[in-house]
Amino acid sequence: MTLSLEGGLAPDIKKIGVRAVLLSPSQVYRTLKQRGTLHRLLWGFSGAVLLNGLMAGMIGPEGGLTVLGAVAVFNSLGMAFLSSLMGWLALWLVGRRRPGASVVVPSVAYGFGVTLLVSWIPGSFVYTEPWKWGVIWVGFRELGGVSGRRALGAVFLTLVSLMLLFKGLFMLQGM
Repeated sequence: MTLSLEGGLAPDIKKIGVRAVLLSPSQVYRTLKQRGTLHRLLWGFSGAVLLNGLMAGMIGPEGGLTVLGAVAVFNSLGMAFLSSLMGWLALWLVGRRRPGASVVVPSVAYGFGVTLLVSWIPGSFVYTEPWKWGVIWVGFRELGGVSGRRALGAVFLTLVSLMLLFKGLFMLQGM
């Protein structure tokens, strides 16, 4: 049973509605995995990146709209790539077997994709970041076939490695 936008529970796996995307990430992962269509999460991520760039460009100062939008797009892509790479390494360290890109990339794309749709709103960081990492944790657990603790460890290692990477870069710049 999947959740659909129209009438709550739907008896088939053909629909994935807005409620399921926001409230039941494990159901979305299972449904897309059953269908063999995990790549659709990348399409959703791509659309969210472009919309995030447009929204960031609209709230920027006069004259710098295009530059700000382009920076937002490249920042989104870069952070998703770094998070996927660090997540793959972390999942490899805590998991029993070597994870494939089919585990990490859809998890990060789903987490980042929905978050990017709202992240241009000032103050939304407090709500969207924990949700994003929670969705990535569910993806590591559902798609990676690891326990909840191991998946949480992988998410924690990913977060710590990203913070240390950026702290090191800021220290190199003298900040």
